[in-house]
Amino acid sequence: MRDRIAELETLRGQMHASIKEQFPDYDALVRPPTPTVADLRSALKDDEALLMLLPVNDAVYAWALDRSGAQSSARIALSKSQLEHMVKDLRTSLDFGEMGPNITPFRADLSHALYARLIAPVSSALQGKKHLVIAAGGALGQLPFGVFLTTPTSQPSAKSSWLIRQAAITHIPSLAAWLAVEKFARTQSAPQALAAWGDPRFSVSAQVAAAPSIGTRHVNVTRASTLVDLEKEEPRSAIRYADIPALPETRDELISIAVALRADREHDLHLGAQATKSSVLESNRSGELRNKKVIAFATHGLMAGDLPFLTQPALALAATGDEDKNPLGALLTLDEVLGLKLNADWVVLSACNTAAADGRVDEALSGLARGFFYAGSRSLLVTHWAVESESAKLLTTNTLGNYAASPTARKADSLRQAMLHLMDMPQYQHPAYWAPYALVGDGGR
Repeated sequence: MRDRIAELETLRGQMHASIKEQFPDYDALVRPPTPTVADLRSALKDDEALLMLLPVNDAVYAWALDRSGAQSSARIALSKSQLEHMVKDLRTSLDFGEMGPNITPFRADLSHALYARLIAPVSSALQGKKHLVIAAGGALGQLPFGVFLTTPTSQPSAKSSWLIRQAAITHIPSLAAWLAVEKFARTQSAPQALAAWGDPRFSVSAQVAAAPSIGTRHVNVTRASTLVDLEKEEPRSAIRYADIPALPETRDELISIAVALRADREHDLHLGAQATKSSVLESNRSGELRNKKVIAFATHGLMAGDLPFLTQPALALAATGDEDKNPLGALLTLDEVLGLKLNADWVVLSACNTAAADGRVDEALSGLARGFFYAGSRSLLVTHWAVESESAKLLTTNTLGNYAASPTARKADSLRQAMLHLMDMPQYQHPAYWAPYALVGDGGR
């Protein structure tokens, strides 16, 4: 067995060397060299700051840096288990999938406690910055930092001291991966507006739902039906592709995005039975995908083990009718994502819970994000929890509408403006409505 392990390690090393030689950009993205402080400073603008939070077993290490070289660091005595409990309890007051029929009051105490313990000690390097680039590991990767309160309050409102009111926020998988993505982001943007896939039919026998009108409001509809819910009722090994919960409300969202971007709804939207993997791959083969500024997938994001024989992250697309013979044939897998040729400012993964906290989804986010980054995307827009449909539609359409209307605006600023607009609406003041989306990757223009 030791001989076999040694043989496999040698083979693995040879494969890594071959990948590095043949695909150096990919190697730099998935195994980037450790960046220097000078590298990081050169990637920051004058009004930006970098924040890194690294949890270990008995502490969290915090480090902040701005372009001038001003730095601040701290070791916070907060154990891994304590941090995980705080994050879990805060998320419980945010995730519609955990709330049941009534909205859970937001845990403002935990929101401020996390800010006070983790960010305040290094805030001297963040003062006055309009854009924060945040690399947060472990359980902290399960939260959008915009929900942190910089001052204590017992009754949070739209006017409270949310961190998102002070600065736009971009989340990054790691410092080195951010530098690699920044390199890709310098190329010229694609000329055409949109290609989108949503409301896929996971069973060919399912009824075709009529498309909701753009003005329809899904007052109490949440995208909380996930494979995690199914697993509560039956073992994962028994789940079939047709069991995946449908997402009919995503059709309305994609139509609204198409209107905001002035896209061709007939040609650019692939909905229902047309939202197939084959249509994605054909759009890639024809070169059409490379010409799209925004790529949107409004469906479930899966990871290894969510379905029998699934060994890598994937996006669930429309069933083909051949699932009995090829159970995973309808999935757009990470391998296939890596083969896409994109030049996209945005890849929107809506309704995926792609950054949710089930203990496994961080890996899916990392895998899919790196796949889309290598394929040519500058940034991802992902969700941290099950979302309410009308507020999700407003967030995504306003974010992309702001970006299209403001030629010099950062992507992170466009999302921030959409969040502020939504929280100022009385019915959406709870952060569960305005805070689920996070921008991952390049937050600039």
